[in-house]
Amino acid sequence: MKLSHLVEYAGLRLLMSLTRRLSPVRATRVGDILGDLVFHVTGIRKKLVMEHLVRIYGETGDDSKRQATARSIYRQLGRTAVEHARLLAGRTPDLRDRIAISGEEHVARARQGGRGVILVTGHFGYWELLGATVAFLGYPISVVAKKLHNPAVDRLVHEGRERLGMAVTPMDSAPSAIFRALRRNECVGLLADQDAGAGGVFVEFLGSGASTYQGPALFALRTGAPIVPCFIIRSGPECHRVCFETPIEAIATGDEPADIVRTTQAYTDVLARYILDYPDHWFWVHRRWKTPAPADSNHVQ
Repeated sequence: MKLSHLVEYAGLRLLMSLTRRLSPVRATRVGDILGDLVFHVTGIRKKLVMEHLVRIYGETGDDSKRQATARSIYRQLGRTAVEHARLLAGRTPDLRDRIAISGEEHVARARQGGRGVILVTGHFGYWELLGATVAFLGYPISVVAKKLHNPAVDRLVHEGRERLGMAVTPMDSAPSAIFRALRRNECVGLLADQDAGAGGVFVEFLGSGASTYQGPALFALRTGAPIVPCFIIRSGPECHRVCFETPIEAIATGDEPADIVRTTQAYTDVLARYILDYPDHWFWVHRRWKTPAPADSNHVQ
């Protein structure tokens, strides 16, 4: 194991050990302190976060408000890190005490079609707990996840997901596994808010063209499975609200590239709405607009 991986793993284990017995209120405060340390002391990707906020809200806005939003972003990340460390360190939580749910009927109705359900979300709020909530509700769910660079941390996180009721599908074997899960009328959870490189489809996202993974739209078009956007919003110390949105039906017209753009734009618009409503919940530290849109991009205006 690389030294950096060993240090990272030891740090996670230490965080798990130090926070596992705290009350939710104290754990949240620790998360705030951790977020403040990163924001004020280390400044990890702080410049990028501020650039993104300027990109969305404009340079002429209130800089103090942008600074406050950025600080809140880091605090939310700190809270999520501590909460997940506590979850990894302890037994499976009773989600009835910490989750309020709206829109579950959209998932139930979508499954009635017998073609599975594609649950699309982003790196928004405590997204790991969102998949656990779906499993808690009794729906079989597979989540697609990239392998973490640190094998020890990856193994720990993987085991945590399985303990929470999720079947984990590695990114490199995702397509065939997703098709099988949908044929079994199961739910598939996909994160669809990161830069997809030159192979992505460019759609409008928070005012700019952004390269976006085609997977959710492609699976929906080829299987007939509806897409249900879903999000998790922090409502208190280790309490959350899970929202399932109205299903998006991917309609095949015979022009698959155009159909993919239109469908991708539809669920991207829902994500953008949640980000604007809860800006501190999104993962602004990712280089979302890394890939420039080509001059002949067919992204939706």
